[in-house]
Amino acid sequence: MKQYSLKKFKELRKARKNLKVAIFVIIISILIILLALYLANGQFRKFVEINILNKEINEKGAVHLKLNVEKLSFISVFNNRLLTINGGILTFYSEKGKEEEQIDVILSNPISDSDGKYLVLGDEGGNKIYLIKDKSIKWEKNIDGKIANVSVNKSGYVSVIITDTRYESIITVYDKDGNKILNRYLLSAYAVDSDISEDSKLLAIAEVDYSGTSAKSKIRVISIEAAHNDKNNAILYTYTGDVGDIVTNINYQKKDNVICMFDSYIVKVKQNGHEIIYNNSDSTLFTDISLKREYVKIEKESSKIFKSEYRMKICNSDNRKEHLYALDGNVKKLKVNDDIIAIVSRTNIEFIDEKGWLKKRYVSSKDIKDIVISKDLAAIIYKDRIDLVSL
Repeated sequence: MKQYSLKKFKELRKARKNLKVAIFVIIISILIILLALYLANGQFRKFVEINILNKEINEKGAVHLKLNVEKLSFISVFNNRLLTINGGILTFYSEKGKEEEQIDVILSNPISDSDGKYLVLGDEGGNKIYLIKDKSIKWEKNIDGKIANVSVNKSGYVSVIITDTRYESIITVYDKDGNKILNRYLLSAYAVDSDISEDSKLLAIAEVDYSGTSAKSKIRVISIEAAHNDKNNAILYTYTGDVGDIVTNINYQKKDNVICMFDSYIVKVKQNGHEIIYNNSDSTLFTDISLKREYVKIEKESSKIFKSEYRMKICNSDNRKEHLYALDGNVKKLKVNDDIIAIVSRTNIEFIDEKGWLKKRYVSSKDIKDIVISKDLAAIIYKDRIDLVSL
């Protein structure tokens, strides 16, 4: 009798253990299925985001600024603030839409770049440049020639591309205090973009030479210290594209990786060589290299795995790891800045982080004209107002 009871007890205990394992497996399976549905099915994802994760807001949830957008020559977001220029006045607004500061600037056609605490403003086609830190001008310069492009790194080092001199292009670098530390002269090639490494030791220049029968593009990486000291070995390495390939922009990722966008591919250039990491195809809709560690591509979906017409891939430029995000509807614009990606359709915007997860969705009743973004703030631009959305 005791032997039978003990045996029965062991069988019951084993059955309970098997039941717990079965329940655990079922729960994990359900979670995997729900995650797959969340990633692949737009309608299910929308239901989860609206009703469970509360990631969707409409116009009523944004901060509205009634501004005459047509009169603004510049709109940007920087340091969790909205910046506008109207009639030579640079105005700073808080994320709540409160006017905080105004600065007089001389900029007819403003262009800009920002990184961390620094914003550089230049007058495209003019000769004025400003470095902004927080809400004040750190330094300003008058340039000999015409400004074509400006760039700044997180340490406040500024590079300026200058045209309309006896050279095709001049690239000038200033330190955070406005001291000129480098001039690079191009006799026959046009500089289309430049960027300074995070440690402020390297300058990358993208240039196109149209003097021959076909255009030739080159990426040159220069030691700022060597160039400042007039050493002959200032150029550390060079990448030359095939004849006819046109470089459009470049971006430093890490201290020595230069990600370069050409008209038909993306290439990673570093001291020990180069690697083409993406080739455009007929399905390519948008690409962008502005993230800190990744690049973004949006392609037309050809398989039946996803319900959406387009899909976005966020790709690590080193290990090729990809984060996939399925998109609903047509994509009007792609905006990338400071590890935030904005996918703009006619009346909706999806804000996605570098891991491919939705941070927020903004839904409008009107057509969206444009958008500018930073890590913490987005400004949605209409004809008669600007909406501010914290991210």
